[in-house]
Amino acid sequence: MREAPRVLIVDDMPENLEVMTGVLEPEGYRIETASDGQEAVDAALRDPPDLILMDVSMPRLTGIEACRILKSDPRTHFTPIVLVTALVARRDRIAGIAAGCDDFLTKPVDFEQLLARSRTLLRAKALVDELEVAENVLVSLATALDAKDQYTQGHSERVAAYAEALGGERGLSPEERRNLRRAGLLHDIGKIGIPMAYLNKPGPLTTAEYDVVKQHPAIGWEICKPLRTFAPLLHLIRGHHERVDGRGYPDGLAGEAVPLALRCLTTADVYDALTSDRAYRKAMTRDRALQVMRQEAGAGMWDVRLIDSFAEMVARSG
Repeated sequence: MREAPRVLIVDDMPENLEVMTGVLEPEGYRIETASDGQEAVDAALRDPPDLILMDVSMPRLTGIEACRILKSDPRTHFTPIVLVTALVARRDRIAGIAAGCDDFLTKPVDFEQLLARSRTLLRAKALVDELEVAENVLVSLATALDAKDQYTQGHSERVAAYAEALGGERGLSPEERRNLRRAGLLHDIGKIGIPMAYLNKPGPLTTAEYDVVKQHPAIGWEICKPLRTFAPLLHLIRGHHERVDGRGYPDGLAGEAVPLALRCLTTADVYDALTSDRAYRKAMTRDRALQVMRQEAGAGMWDVRLIDSFAEMVARSG
């Protein structure tokens, strides 16, 4: 049974905390309080609530400053925040929106509006939580799929870490790097639809067998497509075997049609595959793998700039 939602009320005036608690507590919500913006940030990051109702004018950190910090942290990015303010100037509202707040309440607070907006935002947060659970289930499934094969155990986690780090090297935004990490964890989820005999075959695959194996990016795309939170990942999951020379699969993308983030993911995937044992060959050393990747980049398969960046990155890591 799902626990009652937790609401964090933040105000430097004890009487305001008491009044809002008195309105929301009878609804069955679990109420927590904080007396300034810094205390609210500390409490929310320690144990993220389901909803934050926060005054704007407070000591140490204002509500807008606290909102900006919480919305920029992945732990509380999706936690709805309502700013409660007596400020009605347009610039103040714009500042709150820029900080990422989800709604405003104007003082003196109308209790019916408080209840209605709290219910709406808590329903939305419950939906986000359900989607997050679904994502975690798929990630666990992908990890279990890796673990079934001694040759791929840990592969997805390593690809995720390499891809995220390479994205940082190439100047991708924090959100793009986060999506690379998520896609790295899930990129091979489609192999759940491929016979294990083909994946573990110690010798070369026949043309027919290889055609089946090549379906796994599209299968992964189909598995993840129903989840709306996966929308930014779908092209990465589907495209992780594309090549800049247009001879990859499943869509034969070429040149600039293979975006930078996708090139980061394919570079990470190729490197980890080459430096890992496989049923049909032993792992290559780091230097040999990078040499092979540079040769293939010279033939047009990969982006040589990313290979160079990746080589510098792994050299620094020792």
